[in-house]
Amino acid sequence: MLSHTKFWIGLSVVTLMGCQSTQTNSKPAVKAIAPCWLQNPVFEDQIGFIGTAAPFSATKHGSIVASRQRAAALLANFHGLPNLDNQIESLSVEQKHLVLANGREIYFSDPYITSDTLYIYASTHPIKARQACEAITCKFTLCEPKWLCNDDNSVIGASYYTAFAHQQLPMTAVNAQALAGYLTQTRVNMQERYEESYSPDHHRTHFSRQGEVSGSDYQLPLIMTNSCQYGSTLFANYRMSDHQQEKVTRQSWREIHQYQGRSVVMGNFGEDGTIAPDNLISSAIKYAIRDALVELAKNKGITVSATSTLLNQDGRFFLSDTQFDIKQVVSGQLLDLQVQYKNGFPVVYVWLLEGHS
Repeated sequence: MLSHTKFWIGLSVVTLMGCQSTQTNSKPAVKAIAPCWLQNPVFEDQIGFIGTAAPFSATKHGSIVASRQRAAALLANFHGLPNLDNQIESLSVEQKHLVLANGREIYFSDPYITSDTLYIYASTHPIKARQACEAITCKFTLCEPKWLCNDDNSVIGASYYTAFAHQQLPMTAVNAQALAGYLTQTRVNMQERYEESYSPDHHRTHFSRQGEVSGSDYQLPLIMTNSCQYGSTLFANYRMSDHQQEKVTRQSWREIHQYQGRSVVMGNFGEDGTIAPDNLISSAIKYAIRDALVELAKNKGITVSATSTLLNQDGRFFLSDTQFDIKQVVSGQLLDLQVQYKNGFPVVYVWLLEGHS
């Protein structure tokens, strides 16, 4: 009887320990909190720009000055203002308000500092203090945040870790500007070849593509409106300021080939196992957009030359060789972007709407 009692006491202790362990593991993860402007620098009627710097500097307050200058440079470029570096250098750290000679006012936020980057926000409107938001994670399959499935005149720039962490955000702008050049106007000079052969013993096909896809040099200001994080990669949404394309109603673009009389095409990179030379998502997006632009060019017109051979000697043999020459100038609007991973490498799908002729 005594041994029976000991058995149940031991079982009770084990059960209790198991419950304690479960409660500890189920504790919800703490979500990162940051100023709302960090991932939404444009909201309502406020347009602002973010400057970054390393959190430590050899000079006193050097990081704050550098971050303010970089934010102000973006703001000045957008509003057509002169260089503001000298005025910012003479501004004390406590002062967050700059009045220009023409009466224009510029406001700076308090610095937001992480372990590797110091951020400052600049705007021509007063900045609301102490507004904090949870960090936003990119969820491509759910179109969250919704700007990932584009419906306006914008382009997405992406950047993986950079050599210096504070350069990751500016690098998204560099990559977005390159993509904006492709979407604004691209010259496609491409040759595709499709070979097919039959015999009683085999059926073989071979497809090849060679040529150039040359984007234009986009120099107009881009306005970063939103961002989200996907693992170690930062995605940022940039509005193209030169002209506004009409809004489109969100669709399941996989099933649509035309929208209001214009072609809708899909481009992809990585689906067949191809890997970008640098294995970066930003490069995979670029190649996927270029692939879609080639499809748009093919829809506009191609030159086809084909030869076929049929032999009936010791068994039938058929050989077909078709060449497609594509020489077009096209433009497109980014409708949707999907990112997946296959065997550890990025696979990117994009959908483009044909631009107006």
